[in-house]
Amino acid sequence: MPVVVDIRLRPWGHQHRKMNANADKVDKARAEERKNKGLETEVYCKSLYWPERGAFFSLPINCMGLGSGTCSSCNTVKDHNEKYNFTVNSSKTSFMYKETEYSVHDYIYVSPHRFAIERVGHETFKGGRNVGLKAFAICQLLEIVVPKAPKQPDNSSTEVKVRRFYRPEDISDAKAYCSDIREVYYSEVTHTLLVEAIEGRCEVRKKSDLPSCDAPTIYEHMFFCECLYDPHKGSLKQLPPNIKLRFSAAKGASDSFRKNKGKCIKGENDLGAEKSKENCLATLDIFAGCGGLSEGLQQSGTKSNGQWERGRT
Repeated sequence: MPVVVDIRLRPWGHQHRKMNANADKVDKARAEERKNKGLETEVYCKSLYWPERGAFFSLPINCMGLGSGTCSSCNTVKDHNEKYNFTVNSSKTSFMYKETEYSVHDYIYVSPHRFAIERVGHETFKGGRNVGLKAFAICQLLEIVVPKAPKQPDNSSTEVKVRRFYRPEDISDAKAYCSDIREVYYSEVTHTLLVEAIEGRCEVRKKSDLPSCDAPTIYEHMFFCECLYDPHKGSLKQLPPNIKLRFSAAKGASDSFRKNKGKCIKGENDLGAEKSKENCLATLDIFAGCGGLSEGLQQSGTKSNGQWERGRT
């Protein structure tokens, strides 16, 4: 059934408010009259919502109601689906999902809600509202399980076998408070999940291969692993030599740092430290229960120059 599209343009500005309000009253009266007569309801659209970009945009009136028999929105959805097409290679060692290639032994983010709640008694402090909020779980891709023919593999039927890496906050709040935000713990726990549970890629490196603390490491999705965690016993110990963990390959600046083994020209580090102080965010930590704010900003990669002050009562 054809749809009649009537495009209206409204003047914008405070001086047109009264005129626009009167026009709205006329439209409401007309809609009420059509309803009383039993006619079809007329609908209107004021803006375009783009969920992938999380915003509202102006209507693309240049490609609406053209009478050409084609729908620009349908074409956009088609292009989007082709762009995010899920494919598995013939050797079943890698696949493409949401424009990202994942291979066996890669490290991935998984939604934390895919795993059962393993730690009880977790509470928020000072009336916090972060109830149920958890960071992505970190896993290593071990195997790709493709459904048997004739079913075509897709992200809702293809499964992956992963190894779970635990974060410090998965163990206890006290452990999370005193641990590096980039540290994760190896475990023998494995899970089989659907591909659609994957949220993105990350890296697990040796601690010596991580970038310097001055770099915004939190945005580079890099972690390090040195310990083994047993969730059944609750034990945490140094990673045994017999476990040959396949780390992510270090690239770029980390390679040069590793080759130089930390060597540099005298005074070079001092010059870098002076430059790092430029354009820093000035912060003030008052000892009234919020100490450590500047330290947290620095660890997250934000350049800040923190000052300290003792709170008085």
